[in-house]
This record gives sequence, C-alpha cells and structure tokens, in this order.
Amino acid sequence: MESFKIIIDGKECEAYPGETVLEVAERNGIVIPVFCYHKELRPEGACRVCLVEVEGAPRLATACTLRAMPDMVVKTNTERVKKARAGVIELILNNHTLECPICDKAGECELQMVGFRYGPKKSRYREPRREKDIVIQGPLIEIDNDRCILCRRCIRMCGENMGNRVLGIFNRGYKAYISPFNGDFLEGGCEHCGSCIDVCPVGSLLDRAFKYKDRPWRMEKTWTTCTLCGSGCKMEVDTYHGKVKRVVGRIGINNGHNRGYLCVRGKWGWDIVYSDKRLKKPLLKKGEELKEISLEEALRILKEKIEGKEINLFLESSLTNEELSKLSAVFGNTNVTSDALTFSLAVEGIASITGERRTASFSSTEKSDVVFVIGDFIEEVNPVIATLLRLLVIQKGKRLIRVGSYPSKLDAVAFSSLIVSPEEVIDLLKHFIMGTIDLYYSSGDRKIDSAAKALRNKKVAFIIGGTTLFSPDIKEISQTVAYLADRMGNATITVIPPKANSIGVTKLFDLKPPEKLKGSVNVLVNTELERDFPGIELPKAEFTVVFTPFYTHDIAKADLVIPIETGVEKEGKVEGIERTLDLKRAVVPKYQLTEIISQLPYREGSREKRELKIKKKPGESILSGEKGEIYFTLLVNRTGWNSVSYYSGNVAKVAGRRELHLHPEDAKGRKIVTLKGEHGELPISVVENDSLIPGTAVLRVERVTRDLKGLVKFPFTSNFKCRIAEE
Repeated sequence: MESFKIIIDGKECEAYPGETVLEVAERNGIVIPVFCYHKELRPEGACRVCLVEVEGAPRLATACTLRAMPDMVVKTNTERVKKARAGVIELILNNHTLECPICDKAGECELQMVGFRYGPKKSRYREPRREKDIVIQGPLIEIDNDRCILCRRCIRMCGENMGNRVLGIFNRGYKAYISPFNGDFLEGGCEHCGSCIDVCPVGSLLDRAFKYKDRPWRMEKTWTTCTLCGSGCKMEVDTYHGKVKRVVGRIGINNGHNRGYLCVRGKWGWDIVYSDKRLKKPLLKKGEELKEISLEEALRILKEKIEGKEINLFLESSLTNEELSKLSAVFGNTNVTSDALTFSLAVEGIASITGERRTASFSSTEKSDVVFVIGDFIEEVNPVIATLLRLLVIQKGKRLIRVGSYPSKLDAVAFSSLIVSPEEVIDLLKHFIMGTIDLYYSSGDRKIDSAAKALRNKKVAFIIGGTTLFSPDIKEISQTVAYLADRMGNATITVIPPKANSIGVTKLFDLKPPEKLKGSVNVLVNTELERDFPGIELPKAEFTVVFTPFYTHDIAKADLVIPIETGVEKEGKVEGIERTLDLKRAVVPKYQLTEIISQLPYREGSREKRELKIKKKPGESILSGEKGEIYFTLLVNRTGWNSVSYYSGNVAKVAGRRELHLHPEDAKGRKIVTLKGEHGELPISVVENDSLIPGTAVLRVERVTRDLKGLVKFPFTSNFKCRIAEE
C-alpha cells in the first residue's frame, strides 16, 4: 500500500490511505485525548474532545473521523484547540458527579486523566448539578448513570462488535440515560462478557463482583491465559496480598489473539479459587468414609498402589504441557482417555488427506479472503472465537460462509449460511468440492452454487468447531473439509479445540475410548466423569485415585483423593489455538500437581507408533435416521461449560435454564415431552423454536447430570439419535 506524508505538530508522519489523523498521530507518539473513540470500535466523532486544527480549514475537526490526506498540516495544541477542548471537558464535568474517592474507576478513569491534563483548572458552574439518580443493577453488571458521559462506547461494543444489542439510550437531552432495553440485563439477553465494562471510560459501568473491593493502583497485575475453554484468552488477573480481586481483558491494550475480549467464564469465573467446594486436604477411603490424611501419607499409599500396575489414565485437556509431561512419565501415555478424544478424531481426519497431524493457527484467517465455518454453537463453546469471527467480517471485510445443522449468531454477518440435516452436512461439502473446481457444475440449489462461486480463486480459511466436534461424523467431516482444501490449494484448516490444551493432549498421548482401557488402577486428573465422559461408567479397578481441586461426584467412587490447583494458580504452557500460550501464577496454591507427580517414580516409556493412513478421498456420513427419530445435540450453556457455574458463585448468578428446544412441528404444542434414547429416557420441558429445522433438537443444560446417561455416550454428545415418546 502506497503511503504519503502529513505534518502533525511540525512532525512529518507517514500515513496510509483510509487512516484517520488520530490513527497516524497514535502511531507516531502524538497524544490526542479521546472519549467516544476506541480502537475496537468504528469512529463516531460524538464527544468532540479530539478536536484538531487543519491548516486551511475554516472549522476545527474531530481527529477520530478526519481522514488523513497528502500534505495535510494538522495542529493539536493551538490556543484555539485548547480552548475548544477545555470547553467540551468543562461541559462534561459540570454535571458529572464528583465521586472519585469512592468510584472503582478512580486511578484508571479516562475522564479523570483527560480532565486533569486538558480540562479547565476551575469550574464556572454555580447552579445545582442535575443528578440522574438511575442505577441499574444486574447480577454482575451495574450502571450508574450519574457518572455516564454518554460516549456510547458500551452501546456500540454490545451492538456492533458482540452482536447482542442489549443496551440503548433512553430519553433525550440531560435526562438521557443508558439502560438494557428491557430494563434488566438477563431479560435483555446480556451474555455477561463484560466488554461494556472494559471499554467504559468512566465509572458508569461497574463489575459488581469488584465494587468497593480495592483500588487499581494497589493491585498486582498478572497476565496469564484463561483455561476455561479452548479459546485460550490472554487476561489480566489483579490481586492484592495474594488474593484475586478481579479479571480484566483490557480491550484495545491486550496483545493476545483475543484482543482483550473475554466471556462470562473468563471475566467472572476466577472465584472458583475460593469456592466452598474446594478440597482442603487429601482424602483416603477408610471403610465407607473418606478421612483426611497428609499429602506425605497420600503419596506413600499411591506409590504402593501403582507400582508395577497398568494405569487407566483419565485426563481433562486444560492441563499444562508441564503437567502432561510428568503424568506421561509416571502413568504412561498409551492407556489414556481424554475429553480431547473427538478433537483428536478431527485431526486424524485432516491428517488422512494432508499427512500431518496438525492444523493452522487462528491468526491464519487474517490472510484469507473467505472464512468458511463448519460448526454449530461456536458462540456457546468458544464465545470469544465466535466474536473474533464476527469481527473478521465487520472490521476486516472478510466473507463468512457457515455450514451447520442449527442456527447461529454468526448467521447475522454471514455472506451465506447453509443449514441442513446432520446427515447431509458431508454431502453439502461435496457440492463445494465440485462447485469450486467445475465452473459449469450445479448442485440444483441456488444458495449452494452462489456460495461455491464465492470460493473460486480465493484464499479460504476453513474453521471446524463448536458442537460439530462432538458429532459421530466429525472424523468424516474433517476428512471431507481437508479434501476440499487440498483441491483448492490456497486454503488453511483450523480446528477450534474444546479445551485450553486439547492440542497438547492429542500430541502427547495415544487416546482411546474409555471402554478400551485395560488397566487395574484408575487415575482421574482434573476430570469429572459426568461432565467430561458422559454416559460411561468408571472401569472396574483395584484402586481409584482422583486428582481434583473440588469435591466432585467422582469422589464417592475414589479410594484416594488428592487436591490440585485451578487455572489462575498454575504456571506453565498450553498449546492452544495460537500455538504456545503462557500461564503465569496469579495466586500461590497449597497443592501443585507438578510437585506432587514429581515425587512419584517414573516408568519406562512404551509409546506405540501411531500409523497414519493416507486416503485422498472425501468422507462418508455414518449418520442415518429412521422415521420418527430426531437428531439432538446436548448443549452445555456457556455459563456451565467446564462446570464453571457449579463452582463459581459469580457465574452461577447468570446460569442458564435446562430446556429442550424443538421445532413446532416436532413439539406439536406439548409443553413437556419424554426423550427416549438407546438406554433410557428423560422428561423435559419444551421451548418451541422455529429457527431449528424439523427433525433436530437442542437440549440446553447447565451441567451434565446422571439422568442424561441413557441419551448420550462419550465421546459423541451432538447429533445423537433419539425419539419423542408418544403420549
């Protein structure tokens, strides 16, 4: 891109077509104050604080909306600019409540800093302040409209970037105030990502879990990686005297691949560290009861029980690489199962075409022309990745095509959204194989042909993720996508991992389904059977050991329980969607898994060589439905993913409901139905949803419980077949 020169405050600056004066100034270290402007939002020019003088122009202009032009001469600190800027700040301060001593934003408030540097030194205002005593309290977010400067950052962030449109301005003039449209965050559809709080320049939008807890300048700030899903978001954990006070994303400052965006789990799930369900000491079964013992005694017993025995190792895939390496050395890496099993099947499907067991990083989408998403409910499983996919469209101008079996928030920004029955997904992908190569091919469907045409001669980034990863067809789907990408040549494939280190687990261990484990000792590390391995029973064994931070339901089956740390207490690395991600310890835990495992004897490695069979052909669906059967997906709500709402008091406040979504044709007016699976049945309340296609259903739950055992069986929890019992 050809650049040109402009002059800002006598300094010659390089500018590029389409850039604003503010962007050029920021890149060259020239400070222009702003309120309504934010790096992650479209310029609006509403607050008038960024006024600058342009040589030859009759009026002052807003730097955030003014496009840089060749040979433009800009002045940011003339007397005229200073007077206008101070006047704008004075007007804002005239009715802004002076609550700095108690406001949680004090110390990092943009109005505070800009007012001190650029505002008037004293106020000329003598009339009583007009108070807007409108405080709206949600479960986790509070709006104090007395402090609001109506910059609209929160509204634009929620509507444009997040696609939620929860907030709006009500009334006009000095009576205007910000509120959720229904007056309630939950009723308004708020997803509690906290992005509105992050971009608020003042103390109007508040984190209720942090309110009056501490001061920004007193807290120690630790940058680490969230391990509560596979997005692997970089986040700042603020602590004081070794206790977590809050988590912030720092949108616009954060240099992680998530760019500061967090979800409800990452923003508020930190209090799992202080859950009343945390284990305090190791437990040993004596008779029918579990008794507290010392760690030294627990390790002595464990050494005796595992010596010379084959281990059934159950792993949760948010463990760090360091933890995985030690677990592999102590317990072996061939008799292992993990919740990353379906992810490994997806990688195997791709490897059968490419010959390599790896996928591209998420950042590869930046270089693409078209983003082709194959997946359902990515916004629930990996909310931040769904946000980044949305931003690729609205900020970068990428075309997005989505293939799935259920509606998605991404459909609102998609160039084309193709929703078909689960058993038709692979056939649909095969139409693209033909349509992108053969100019004269027609699928018989205008929408499919239009989408195929959009891929021709373009660089395409394929994304596989969401609940599609848990479909029985996942290996065949991945193989078909890889075949399509191979035929196109100029394409990348990214599989979104369901957990923070699914990639690391897949690389280090030869994963097997639980029923194929053949050991005599069960070792469960950071797992919960119902959550991570739904529908299976723990293999019969001589001894069962559970490493967990919490009192889980599995403790009742354990002979020995050893406490370990949570995500913000870990130090190490995970291999995530952007390759190696660092975890820094924000809180020092009492028990550390790596230290505990280091005290156990290592065993000889006996890793089996994994054969890779290359077959250059698309996959074939193994799904087939009979009359009267429906495909249903078990969807854990974003608040309950990783069971975080079960251990986090914060997240539990906004937990979702348990309900079955059915198309009206399948619901037939019934309010309660009984789902019948292969091994059981479940009565459940019904929500009619005409955005679903007939023959599909979504069972939303906050936590996977035992009564679902007859409907699903690990590793597949999506597109499972069942029937609705007739009344």
